[in-house]
Amino acid sequence: MRPGRALGALGGITGNANALRVTVAILILMVFVPMLHSGYYENLGRGVLMFATLSLGWNLIGGYTGYVSFGNVVFFGLGSYTTAALWQHWHQQSIVLAVICAMVVGVAFALVLGMPILRLRGHYFGIATLGIALATQEIVSNVDWLGAGSGFTVRPVDAYSTYYYAMWIVCAASMLATYLIARSKLGYAFVAIRENEEAAAVLGVDPTRYKVIAWAISAAMAAAAGAVFAGANGFIDPPTAFALDNNVFPIVMVILGGVGTVAGPLVGALILTAINETLWSHFPQIHTLFFGAVIVVVVVFLPRGILWLFNTRGGWKGVAGSLGAYRV
Repeated sequence: MRPGRALGALGGITGNANALRVTVAILILMVFVPMLHSGYYENLGRGVLMFATLSLGWNLIGGYTGYVSFGNVVFFGLGSYTTAALWQHWHQQSIVLAVICAMVVGVAFALVLGMPILRLRGHYFGIATLGIALATQEIVSNVDWLGAGSGFTVRPVDAYSTYYYAMWIVCAASMLATYLIARSKLGYAFVAIRENEEAAAVLGVDPTRYKVIAWAISAAMAAAAGAVFAGANGFIDPPTAFALDNNVFPIVMVILGGVGTVAGPLVGALILTAINETLWSHFPQIHTLFFGAVIVVVVVFLPRGILWLFNTRGGWKGVAGSLGAYRV
């Protein structure tokens, strides 16, 4: 890994400072959404926060470390089922307890599978993570203690907005954790692995160890989001907990907002959710077709994300030269 390239990569590790400030301001403003007394906007806002958290988690392993996972939804699903099991079998309704237990389950799962899986690289790793997600969904569907294919009913707390604020806290904590990691030696180790794993190993970075750490933190974020989602949704079954949207959308949101940045996941979640809602409102019958086209456009023409456009020397004039230059 050439020193200049490494320093360039590390210099952009937190993304555009102004964009980060604006994103934090937007996150703060989202605290007041429940005060609108609109169930629609509250659900929409909670969805944005949930996908932003999932995107932040994926960004650690896919953006900073460079290992593209197609199975991070498994942690979201495990977090959802942790909340459901706590209520169904132990009648525990505490959101804090559910989030903590979900994070423990997610991290434990990532640690157990991380050692063998993260020795794979490239598309082999991606396919393996996808296989894990599909296999886990199938196992859950056949375990009676987890409700099998019928799922669980989760009794929500009396104050519905509680779940909104819980998701906001989970998202804000995930963003803060990403910011702190990005500015620490841990974040530098992640980026070193992404840029050149062999060179990082020569410099004393244990690739497997740091990849497992990145995946475990990613798992904790996704599991926490799943724990809050289960209570807010009121019902969990395998297709809901391991939904394809929860697997694909976070990846596209990170790419749209900015891969390997702190603010990018929330920016991508806001924009993609807005596009999705607009298309659904105006083109409900062919909504999926249009949305699929949007995803293709994002991946082809914004491979580094919107935030990277503002980091490009020369602003918008330098955009054309940067398109296609980044590969996760």
